[in-house]
Amino acid sequence: MVSGEHIMLTQATETQWFTVPTVSAIIERQHQGRTQVLVQVRWKPDKDPVYSGAFEIPAGGIDQYENVYDALQREVFEETGLRVTAIRPDVKTAVHSQHGDDVFAFVPFCCHQQLSGKARIGFVFICTAEGSTTPAPSEVKEIMWLDRAELKRLLEQTPERIFTFQRPVLEFYLAQCSD
Repeated sequence: MVSGEHIMLTQATETQWFTVPTVSAIIERQHQGRTQVLVQVRWKPDKDPVYSGAFEIPAGGIDQYENVYDALQREVFEETGLRVTAIRPDVKTAVHSQHGDDVFAFVPFCCHQQLSGKARIGFVFICTAEGSTTPAPSEVKEIMWLDRAELKRLLEQTPERIFTFQRPVLEFYLAQCSD
Protein backbone atom coordinates (compact mmCIF):
# COMPACT_ATOMS: atom_id res chain seq x y z
CA MET A 1 0.00 0.00 0.00
CA VAL A 2 1.32 3.43 -0.93
CA SER A 3 1.56 5.87 2.00
CA GLY A 4 -1.34 8.31 2.22
CA GLU A 5 -3.72 6.18 0.18
CA HIS A 6 -6.58 4.29 1.75
CA ILE A 7 -7.86 0.92 0.66
CA MET A 8 -11.37 -0.24 1.34
CA LEU A 9 -12.78 -3.64 0.48
CA THR A 10 -16.24 -3.50 -1.04
CA GLN A 11 -18.88 -6.16 -0.59
CA ALA A 12 -17.67 -7.70 -3.84
CA THR A 13 -14.15 -7.83 -2.31
CA GLU A 14 -12.85 -5.46 -4.95
CA THR A 15 -10.12 -3.10 -3.87
CA GLN A 16 -10.96 0.58 -4.31
CA TRP A 17 -8.60 3.50 -3.79
CA PHE A 18 -9.92 6.58 -2.07
CA THR A 19 -8.75 10.16 -1.97
CA VAL A 20 -7.44 11.25 1.44
CA PRO A 21 -9.40 14.19 2.90
CA THR A 22 -7.23 16.89 4.47
CA VAL A 23 -7.51 20.19 6.33
CA SER A 24 -5.11 23.13 6.06
CA ALA A 25 -4.79 26.24 8.22
CA ILE A 26 -3.76 29.67 7.00
CA ILE A 27 -2.92 31.12 10.41
CA GLU A 28 -2.86 34.91 10.54
CA ARG A 29 -1.66 37.34 13.17
CA GLN A 30 -1.32 41.10 13.37
CA HIS A 31 2.25 42.28 14.02
CA GLN A 32 3.32 45.93 13.95
CA GLY A 33 0.29 46.89 11.89
CA ARG A 34 0.81 44.16 9.27
CA THR A 35 -0.83 40.80 8.72
CA GLN A 36 1.56 37.89 8.97
CA VAL A 37 1.01 34.26 8.02
CA LEU A 38 2.51 31.24 9.77
CA VAL A 39 4.72 29.19 7.47
CA GLN A 40 6.62 26.09 8.46
CA VAL A 41 9.40 24.02 6.93
CA ARG A 42 8.10 20.54 6.14
CA TRP A 43 10.39 17.87 7.58
CA LYS A 44 9.56 14.26 6.79
CA PRO A 45 12.82 12.97 5.28
CA ASP A 46 11.87 9.30 5.64
CA LYS A 47 8.21 9.56 4.59
CA ASP A 48 8.50 12.36 2.02
CA PRO A 49 12.10 13.12 0.99
CA VAL A 50 10.97 15.01 -2.13
CA TYR A 51 9.21 17.77 -0.19
CA SER A 52 11.22 17.77 3.05
CA GLY A 53 12.60 21.28 3.41
CA ALA A 54 9.70 22.87 1.49
CA PHE A 55 7.60 25.68 2.95
CA GLU A 56 4.04 24.75 3.89
CA ILE A 57 1.14 25.69 6.13
CA PRO A 58 -0.12 23.38 8.89
CA ALA A 59 -2.19 20.57 7.43
CA GLY A 60 -3.04 16.91 7.75
CA GLY A 61 -5.52 14.16 7.24
CA ILE A 62 -9.05 14.03 8.60
CA ASP A 63 -9.64 10.85 10.58
CA GLN A 64 -12.69 8.73 9.82
CA TYR A 65 -15.81 10.46 11.23
CA GLU A 66 -13.73 13.34 12.62
CA ASN A 67 -15.41 16.73 12.46
CA VAL A 68 -13.49 18.93 10.01
CA TYR A 69 -13.12 21.71 12.61
CA ASP A 70 -11.78 19.28 15.21
CA ALA A 71 -9.30 17.94 12.63
CA LEU A 72 -8.14 21.48 11.87
CA GLN A 73 -7.57 22.31 15.53
CA ARG A 74 -5.81 18.98 16.14
CA GLU A 75 -3.45 19.37 13.17
CA VAL A 76 -2.53 22.95 14.09
CA PHE A 77 -1.77 21.91 17.68
CA GLU A 78 0.17 18.78 16.67
CA GLU A 79 2.37 20.59 14.16
CA THR A 80 2.81 24.00 15.82
CA GLY A 81 1.81 23.78 19.48
CA LEU A 82 -0.70 26.60 18.91
CA ARG A 83 -4.35 26.53 19.94
CA VAL A 84 -6.82 27.79 17.33
CA THR A 85 -8.92 30.66 18.69
CA ALA A 86 -10.99 31.55 15.61
CA ILE A 87 -11.76 29.96 12.24
CA ARG A 88 -12.97 31.79 9.12
CA PRO A 89 -15.32 31.40 7.55
CA ASP A 90 -17.43 30.15 10.44
CA VAL A 91 -20.37 29.04 8.34
CA LYS A 92 -21.92 25.70 9.16
CA THR A 93 -25.26 24.06 9.77
CA ALA A 94 -26.42 22.16 12.81
CA VAL A 95 -25.61 18.46 12.89
CA HIS A 96 -28.49 16.36 11.57
CA SER A 97 -28.96 12.68 12.30
CA GLN A 98 -31.83 10.35 11.50
CA HIS A 99 -30.31 6.91 11.91
CA GLY A 100 -26.99 7.54 13.65
CA ASP A 101 -25.59 9.08 10.47
CA ASP A 102 -24.52 12.51 11.74
CA VAL A 103 -24.14 15.04 8.92
CA PHE A 104 -23.52 18.78 8.71
CA ALA A 105 -22.65 21.24 5.97
CA PHE A 106 -19.81 23.77 6.19
CA VAL A 107 -18.08 26.40 4.08
CA PRO A 108 -14.27 26.46 3.96
CA PHE A 109 -12.18 29.40 2.73
CA CYS A 110 -11.28 27.29 -0.30
CA CYS A 111 -10.77 23.69 -1.40
CA HIS A 112 -7.96 22.05 -3.33
CA GLN A 113 -7.39 18.71 -5.02
CA GLN A 114 -4.25 16.86 -6.03
CA LEU A 115 -4.78 15.44 -9.51
CA SER A 116 -1.72 13.17 -9.73
CA GLY A 117 0.70 11.61 -7.27
CA LYS A 118 -0.88 11.13 -3.85
CA ALA A 119 -4.66 11.40 -4.07
CA ARG A 120 -5.76 14.22 -1.72
CA ILE A 121 -8.58 16.69 -1.48
CA GLY A 122 -8.46 19.47 1.06
CA PHE A 123 -10.52 22.00 2.95
CA VAL A 124 -8.69 25.21 3.87
CA PHE A 125 -9.61 27.65 6.62
CA ILE A 126 -8.17 30.97 7.79
CA CYS A 127 -7.43 30.93 11.51
CA THR A 128 -6.03 32.85 14.40
CA ALA A 129 -4.24 31.01 17.19
CA GLU A 130 -2.53 31.59 20.52
CA GLY A 131 0.38 30.13 22.41
CA SER A 132 4.04 29.56 21.72
CA THR A 133 5.13 27.79 18.56
CA THR A 134 6.70 24.39 19.05
CA PRO A 135 7.53 22.50 15.84
CA ALA A 136 6.57 18.80 15.82
CA PRO A 137 10.01 17.17 15.33
CA SER A 138 8.61 14.33 13.20
CA GLU A 139 6.93 16.73 10.74
CA VAL A 140 8.22 20.29 11.04
CA LYS A 141 11.77 21.62 11.10
CA GLU A 142 11.08 25.32 11.66
CA ILE A 143 8.15 27.72 12.11
CA MET A 144 8.17 31.37 11.07
CA TRP A 145 5.80 34.29 10.57
CA LEU A 146 5.99 36.04 7.20
CA ASP A 147 4.38 39.33 6.20
CA ARG A 148 1.96 38.70 3.35
CA ALA A 149 4.27 40.69 1.05
CA GLU A 150 7.16 38.34 1.94
CA LEU A 151 4.98 35.31 1.30
CA LYS A 152 3.94 36.73 -2.06
CA ARG A 153 7.62 37.28 -3.01
CA LEU A 154 8.47 33.74 -1.98
CA LEU A 155 5.68 32.37 -4.18
CA GLU A 156 6.59 34.55 -7.15
CA GLN A 157 10.38 34.25 -7.02
CA THR A 158 10.91 30.67 -5.79
CA PRO A 159 7.67 28.71 -6.21
CA GLU A 160 9.63 25.44 -6.20
CA ARG A 161 10.32 26.01 -2.47
CA ILE A 162 6.58 25.69 -1.66
CA PHE A 163 4.92 22.30 -1.03
CA THR A 164 3.04 21.81 -4.31
CA PHE A 165 -0.25 20.71 -2.71
CA GLN A 166 -0.48 24.06 -0.91
CA ARG A 167 0.90 26.41 -3.56
CA PRO A 168 -2.48 27.08 -5.26
CA VAL A 169 -4.04 27.63 -1.83
CA LEU A 170 -1.51 30.33 -0.94
CA GLU A 171 -1.82 31.96 -4.37
CA PHE A 172 -5.61 32.02 -4.00
CA TYR A 173 -5.35 33.44 -0.47
CA LEU A 174 -2.98 36.21 -1.50
CA ALA A 175 -5.17 37.11 -4.49
CA GLN A 176 -8.04 37.74 -2.03
CA CYS A 177 -5.94 40.10 0.15
CA SER A 178 -5.99 43.84 -0.40
CA ASP A 179 -2.42 44.53 0.79
